[in-house]
Amino acid sequence: MRATRALVCLALVAAACGANPQSPRTGSGDKLYEAVVSGATQSLAVIDSRSHSADRKLSLGVPSPDWKHVYTTVANSLVDTDPRTGNTVNTLQLHDAYQLPPATANGLPGGLSPDGRWLVVERFEGPQAEPTATYMLLIDTAAMRIVHRADLKGYFAFDAINDEGTNLYLIQHLNGREYYVRLYDVGAAALTDNIVVDKSDGNQSMTGLRLSGVAGRGGHWLFSMYVRAHEGPFIHALSLDGPFAFCLDLPGKGYADDPAEMQWSLAMNLDGSLLYAVNPATGAAAVVTNGDNGAPGIARTTHFARATSTAAGTEGANTAVVSSGTLIAGGPAGLTWIDTSSLNVVARTVEGWQITSVGLSPDGKSVYAVSAQGRIAQVTISSRRVTGMFDPAAGTPMALMRVSSA
Repeated sequence: MRATRALVCLALVAAACGANPQSPRTGSGDKLYEAVVSGATQSLAVIDSRSHSADRKLSLGVPSPDWKHVYTTVANSLVDTDPRTGNTVNTLQLHDAYQLPPATANGLPGGLSPDGRWLVVERFEGPQAEPTATYMLLIDTAAMRIVHRADLKGYFAFDAINDEGTNLYLIQHLNGREYYVRLYDVGAAALTDNIVVDKSDGNQSMTGLRLSGVAGRGGHWLFSMYVRAHEGPFIHALSLDGPFAFCLDLPGKGYADDPAEMQWSLAMNLDGSLLYAVNPATGAAAVVTNGDNGAPGIARTTHFARATSTAAGTEGANTAVVSSGTLIAGGPAGLTWIDTSSLNVVARTVEGWQITSVGLSPDGKSVYAVSAQGRIAQVTISSRRVTGMFDPAAGTPMALMRVSSA
């Protein structure tokens, strides 16, 4: 519990990748849902892989697990939008200016339970840097109604909500650096007395910056990737069934000492049995057990030649995926391909790019890689061959959130 941006190499030529960078793809095509920033506006761009352009843009929000809903806050309302059509499904009055809590270090919205049934929105009173009061609403997304309001003195932030909607986990900020993880009992409408501690060492107060998170199989665990300024990175494994957690230390150092530490990513395999943590910029990866049979833990770690670049380091919210026995991770010098059995690096592709986000095609046969300047490369997983490159000019990318069939 202790506590990912990039330049495209303009010398990268089509002949090196075996494809015309701007030629349309053949086949049925995919839709890429990409969070982007244009000026001060954050949007969800729906990009067609054949036309290489954005069909439409929606307000950026948190998607339901089945991607039939995207929830956004607009003024004093919660808006439910169908991302496939852009149509408004429902609207709920919140009676004040609540916001979706951030789920990643670069600001992607969150607040949903793992199954998508419950949504938490939050607002604060007092100084921006140190609010004196926190207000949260628990919303039943199936009924689209507010079921609970939590009023708290001090500065709290959303961490997680379980699938039953009974356990609300909060970050209680103590000062500019330390914090507690607290459990708010929705039924009792109160914080529980005990602080959520690391069962491995009993520590209560913590430090660190959360980069991203992944829910475990069945919604029992939330795995969050943390980095610290002067200490090594770790995964915070939070039990959503009870008030305890485990801190799983990873190889590395503090991001103040090595900015490349900001480029750690998490990726779950298809059946949810194993979690992978990887950082191509530092040359480190780890396999994490999912906690189904007890406490989650680090099963194995590896070191490999770090992917280096002369450009500044970048951070992204979703820069690793697992497919066909391969962990594919974006970083400062393209894609790094790691065999999940041996944890050996087997290839590097799109090496002239700094990759800030990746996403799998629905059939699991291709991976899309997004550069910090917004260009997209499609790579066939079986051959690791680049089959297309294009720039949708949708805005500055935050994350490739989903790839679906056209």
